[in-house]
Amino acid sequence: MISLMPAQPSDRTAWDAFVAARPEADVLQAWAWGAAMAPAGEPALRLLARDDDGEIRGLAQALVRPTSLGRAVLYVPHGPLWRRDAADAHAVLAGLVRGLREAAVAHRGIVVKVDPARDRVGLDDSGAVVTALEAAGLRPARHDLQARTTLIVDLAGDDGQIAGRWTPEARNLARRSAREGLVVEITRHPDAGALEEAGALLVATGTRRGFRTHDVPFLSRLAAELDVSAGWYLAIGRLDGRPLGVMVVARTGDRAAYLYGGSLRDDANRHANPGYGVMAAMMSALARDGVRWFDLWGVHDERDVEADASWQGFSAFKRRFGGREVRHPGTFDLVVSAAWYRLRDLRERLRDQR
Repeated sequence: MISLMPAQPSDRTAWDAFVAARPEADVLQAWAWGAAMAPAGEPALRLLARDDDGEIRGLAQALVRPTSLGRAVLYVPHGPLWRRDAADAHAVLAGLVRGLREAAVAHRGIVVKVDPARDRVGLDDSGAVVTALEAAGLRPARHDLQARTTLIVDLAGDDGQIAGRWTPEARNLARRSAREGLVVEITRHPDAGALEEAGALLVATGTRRGFRTHDVPFLSRLAAELDVSAGWYLAIGRLDGRPLGVMVVARTGDRAAYLYGGSLRDDANRHANPGYGVMAAMMSALARDGVRWFDLWGVHDERDVEADASWQGFSAFKRRFGGREVRHPGTFDLVVSAAWYRLRDLRERLRDQR
């Protein structure tokens, strides 16, 4: 018998342990992510599925996103999570879907959007996940909310073995970065000064490339929350004391995810290659800490009709570090209010036509 209940603060350790044990899970279903998003106006709603012995069989962390006219959209990023190969897998998923629907009704929700990730470590289970979601009453969404394709880098071995899986260009540029004098500092706990430097570098990169970035208060909250489970990594590369490159990484068990990165570019540092120096240092640090799999968190994929051409530049950078291509099942919708959902879908189709 599966029982569904709201998670309590006392469940945090058990929650994160379940997330860390699942090969498809990442920071987006970690307790810390919901805690960091709440002050930004997207409070987290957490559901636990337990068996008769009290063991966690599945969970779902949904962000409640307000929309127009007092309605809301619930989003379960890279979730829900459940033991997909267990005998009770169908019952667990059905219970989580039922709980998400009830929560959405209580929050005047239009739709619950979910996008479970595929197994990043073992065999591709995307087909089984899609079948399970459709059997539970969900439908493919018009648009994906997370990158469909990513790269998973194997961090087994020493630094030389890890670099041996990169392209020759990546190895050469990382070595050049070291020769030019780039010094990379990696902090594993919240550091106000480093966070301010990171925020400035991310803003500069976002302005240059035309995308939005999270502000320093969000990064500070995320650092503090991830620090609870030793999941925070911030790398800053400096040349003669000047910050040139940044990378934010979140660890979940033996996996880590490259969340944000950026660098400065000008004639004074054109040979420092901060992106390569920072990536090399980060991979080395993660491997020493026991991380085996490093998710580079999204790359441009021409198979996607919605592929953003602006991703090609940083995707080419990521692909130079090797990795196995992984393609997730995509976003699915659990319709809660049919009338409001039709209006929302019409608006999306009109926006697509424009």
